[in-house]
Amino acid sequence: MFKAEAAWLEQWLREHSPAELSPLLNVGSSTSTFREKEQPWTEQLLFAPLRSRGIRLIHLDAREGEGIDIRADILSEADLPRIKATGAKAILCCNILEHVTAPEKLARRCIDIVGPGGFIFVTVPFSYPHHRDPIDTLFRPTPKALSLLFRPAVMLKGEIVDAGESYRDQIRRRPWILFRHILRFPFPFIGFEGWKRSMSKLHWLFNNYRITAAAFQVPPVASKSAETPVVDTADPGI
Repeated sequence: MFKAEAAWLEQWLREHSPAELSPLLNVGSSTSTFREKEQPWTEQLLFAPLRSRGIRLIHLDAREGEGIDIRADILSEADLPRIKATGAKAILCCNILEHVTAPEKLARRCIDIVGPGGFIFVTVPFSYPHHRDPIDTLFRPTPKALSLLFRPAVMLKGEIVDAGESYRDQIRRRPWILFRHILRFPFPFIGFEGWKRSMSKLHWLFNNYRITAAAFQVPPVASKSAETPVVDTADPGI
């Protein structure tokens, strides 16, 4: 999660009262060390302000670790009762959709967990390099695509956020990385897919990463359209 992304989320979460949001389920939370040490801005810009407003946070991840409140797979039918038992009124679904093979299933699951009137806050890369965790499907949706994916939830806000960062920031910190691209350039025949990923990263030497961010509310009565969401695959946003 980028600083600009965390700030965007906090701004839109602030539009709603603690009673509307608490408890708030943070899906794919990782550990407290990750949130507070590796990406401290998520704690400073997002989670600390939420707690200061009296919003109870529930951190969920598929693995065990310090600071993970519930170890569960949000797509698992066996784990679903435990997740729904939290009574979550809102969900953070951040940078997960590109790591699942069935994003429409994850969208339906989020709607099912928060139920009618619940809120879902989503971020997903729009223009960002391939990154495994453990997979990256290269799902890079527009706000319109997310609005279709999360039907019948209503999009309250959707936009493409400039992360204010790019691959050049990594190069500044570790300039020797650039030599990997230079050395690999003449040899596309040695692992062509890996070569393409390596060369494509050079795009972000000159362009910032961008994130699609959206806020949804599930209507009081869900419609049957939730069963067959449509994904707009236009404009992949590289």
